[in-house]
Amino acid sequence: MQPRVLPLAAVSILLLAGPVLCQRPGTIEVGAMARFTDYDNSLSFNSTVGIGGRLGVFLPGGLSIEGDISRTSSDRPGASVKYTPMHAFLLYNYRLGESSLFAGGGYVHNKYDYGGGSDTTDSGIAVTVGLRYHLRNMVKLRLDLNEDFIPSPANKAPAQSFNGNLGMELGVSFLIGFRK
Repeated sequence: MQPRVLPLAAVSILLLAGPVLCQRPGTIEVGAMARFTDYDNSLSFNSTVGIGGRLGVFLPGGLSIEGDISRTSSDRPGASVKYTPMHAFLLYNYRLGESSLFAGGGYVHNKYDYGGGSDTTDSGIAVTVGLRYHLRNMVKLRLDLNEDFIPSPANKAPAQSFNGNLGMELGVSFLIGFRK
């Protein structure tokens, strides 16, 4: 599988833009989302939708840190699996009126539960790009696109050097402490 270039190109373009504060430092973002996952071809899982949540804090300079977790059930030939990705990101936020674009990178830890005590895990790096669209005072509609690069996947084989899972998240975020 070839790496997907779109997230990396978008991150590069956004980081070249001049810094603009998106939210005030100390603002907390709490959100819920639906996550669609397109698994690496080597995993043989069906692409599915799951649910999850996120928590973040805005820092000075248009930066924020955030973590998210989601859970998805999928099928593969002869079995089902519960997939749980956990992300920790450092994001750069670029203000567009009352909405904002963001891009960043970080760490991902994946858990694959095949049932019957046969769990496996792997970890890697993740990149993300997205949009927070202003709905009301402290409520944002949020769309994220992220790619997880796993250099030593749990299913590592001689022909499989890494995994790349693509995720798309759509959700609602609430900003606590946000003031105009």
